[in-house]
Amino acid sequence: MDLSSIRQPVLVANGEDDRMLPARASFDLAHRLPNASLRIHPDAGQGGVFPHHEQFVPHVPELLR
Repeated sequence: MDLSSIRQPVLVANGEDDRMLPARASFDLAHRLPNASLRIHPDAGQGGVFPHHEQFVPHVPELLR
């Protein structure tokens, strides 16, 4: 699927150990979106943003500007 026409900023966040959506899929998705930022949280699985919210939350306002 061609995602290059999506011009809005996108934050792709995933846990390094996510079994449902492997981190390599997040790298691929971020690569195909022209304005994507990628955050891979180490030692985290599905919902990795929750145990790593201190690192995740500060990036959200940047995305919304």
